Formats: sequence, structure tokens, C-alpha cells
Amino acid sequence: MKALTYLLIAFFILLNCSDDSIKTMDFGDFQIQTPRHWKELKSDACDSNAGIIVTKNKDSIHFDYGMYSNSLDENPIIINRTMLKEILLQDSKIDTTELIIVENIEKVNREDYLKSKISYKNIDGYNAKILIPKKIGNGMTGIYIDKIKTELHGEVKFNFMGENLSKQSQTELLTAINTLKFTK
Repeated sequence: MKALTYLLIAFFILLNCSDDSIKTMDFGDFQIQTPRHWKELKSDACDSNAGIIVTKNKDSIHFDYGMYSNSLDENPIIINRTMLKEILLQDSKIDTTELIIVENIEKVNREDYLKSKISYKNIDGYNAKILIPKKIGNGMTGIYIDKIKTELHGEVKFNFMGENLSKQSQTELLTAINTLKFTK
């Protein structure tokens, strides 16, 4: 009987500890449950509800609720080697670090050069695009919703994302995304 009592006490202590590790962050237009250690930085956004959250690992999570929210599309710049030579003839000091250089651009599968995988999921009744890096620490993790509602000046969109996140921050962000609730 004593063992059962101790087991029940331990269970309730563990249950209470896990509840203490989560908090609800309320941004007016939406709420999200996050790890307690996430901290919001104030933003000076004037045309949307935007901000930054810093994780325990000092990773930055950005959000934007408004008409101009970024759709989180990746646009790798893929060029063939011949084109690179022409570009360098025009300007030998041009930054080429972001370029993907291939021998034959016609044989390229653009998807092979994207850093993140894309899937779609229903979050709080909205069709959401979810991004997860193909390789942890290299790419975007986040959510984009194309239409939350329509207002006088246009459609309200939403994104919540981080780039090149640590494994822990990525896992926490993906868990938090599932708890999003929008003010209707």
C-alpha cells in the first residue's frame, strides 16, 4: 500500500512539473502554448502583428499576422556554369555564395535544392503549410497560413517560423504550432 501511495505521489509531482513547463503566449490575434522559457521581444511593426520570440538555445522564432506575411517559399537561385562565367565577366566581385551552380539547368530537379520539406495540415480549422528542414539546423521550420480572414484592405495571412534552429528549438516549435488558436 505504501509503494502505491509513493507511486501516486511521484506521478502527480511529475504531472505538475510538466504542466509548469508550458505557458500560453497571447498575441491578441492568436494564442500559442510554448515552453515556459520562451521570451517575447517587443516589435515596432506598424502594418501587422509581428514579433520575435527567443528560445532557451537563443534561437529566434519570428511571427507575422497581417496582409504582408511572408509565405515562407524557398527560392534557390540555380544557374548553369556558363551563365556564372558571364556574370563574373560583368562584375568579378559579385557575391556568389547563395548561387547553386550546375552543369545543365534543364536536368535539375528544383526540389532537390530546397532546404525544407513541405507538408500541409489543418491547424485550428485552417489549411496550413508546414516546413521542416531536411537536415536539422539547416533550413526553415514553421507554419504559413494563406488566409486567416478577409478585412477591408485584403486577406490576413500568418507565419510563425525559425531558421537553422537547434534540434530542441525545432522540436519545441513544431509542438507549439499544433496548439495555435486564432481569435475568430
